[in-house]
Amino acid sequence: MLTSFVLFAAALLSAQADEEKVGTGCNFCKNRGAVACDRHDKDLLPLEEQVHFCSVAANCKDCQGALLVDCKRCNGGPDSIKLEKRLLTFQRYLDSPVGPEELFKRHMPRVVTDHYDLIIDVEKLKDGSRKLNGHEVAHLMAVELEKAAALLNEHFGAKPFHSSRRTRIWYWNTVKDHKRVNFELLKQNSEMGFSLYGVAPASSDWAGANGLEFRAMNVVSNAVHKGTHLRLSNLFRVEWIGNKKAGWFDVGAAHWYEDKLFQRVSTYCIDEANNDLDYEGGKWRVAMRKYLNKHKNGILPELIGKVSGTLRDYEHALAWSLYDWVANEHPKALKLLLMGYKDRIESRDLFRKHLGMTVIQAEAAWREWVAATYPVKDPKPRKKL
Repeated sequence: MLTSFVLFAAALLSAQADEEKVGTGCNFCKNRGAVACDRHDKDLLPLEEQVHFCSVAANCKDCQGALLVDCKRCNGGPDSIKLEKRLLTFQRYLDSPVGPEELFKRHMPRVVTDHYDLIIDVEKLKDGSRKLNGHEVAHLMAVELEKAAALLNEHFGAKPFHSSRRTRIWYWNTVKDHKRVNFELLKQNSEMGFSLYGVAPASSDWAGANGLEFRAMNVVSNAVHKGTHLRLSNLFRVEWIGNKKAGWFDVGAAHWYEDKLFQRVSTYCIDEANNDLDYEGGKWRVAMRKYLNKHKNGILPELIGKVSGTLRDYEHALAWSLYDWVANEHPKALKLLLMGYKDRIESRDLFRKHLGMTVIQAEAAWREWVAATYPVKDPKPRKKL
């Protein structure tokens, strides 16, 4: 396949390297010079077109992942250049296998987006009444991750180049494969889900772990949560704030984007999804109204000094709610707080400088905002992707 691909790409290059000399197409191809490859699932095709690379599409015998084929009735048109560029992009990815592919010596269902490099090496996942394979879930995950990335980018004024590398997220069909990846690639001798922060952020988990259970919705929401953690650790400057007395921000953000997309939280930062935590069923607006009404004494002085892994289940909800308040009432402070925490500045100083409040004043404002805005009934969570 590789030989035929190279010959095909070379022919395109020699015939259509000069964009000004591309033909005008014909009526059959609607003056585009290329037509859609008919070997691809029509439901998946729009998702295939949104990503930079898909390893399954790259195996297509007719288009090698370009999703287009030359129109045989004319000498080319504008889409001939699009076809050529996509083929060359796919070839670069095929020539650069990632760690798991080299480790297992085989191609895997891999999808690359603006911000993420995904591998979902899973046979079947449930999504309501339907069953999806790893390729299908990878594309659905890509959609949700990029939605979350767009929200985060808006909040923080971030672009893809503000991170040193794309965030890698991997899910495996067997705990054996996951454990091998953990040990040999992430240098972690554990069966638990694990995230590697830093210059080359990555996360690996078994799709059948507690809380995931081969359910597509659980796996995708888990990816959005973990992806937020990993992106924040790699954004603007490599530094994970979760272990620097900024657990509320690190945890709260991860829950916030997960809840925003799915109207429910299902992932916790205590061994990630490999636990039985399910505080208030993952629906927290009503729970926070009640909690704050019941607990009148100061909450923030203790909460904002904790690291991510030490937060209790209800403190995850408090962290989410505090981030919710900042994101809605002081969105311009989000980046300033993040960078301040990366500089290891204390919360009380950051609150005073960027929120214009002491910690006690911030708590009063947050409590007032929750009472005024949180509903008496939680929105219904999404049931399927």
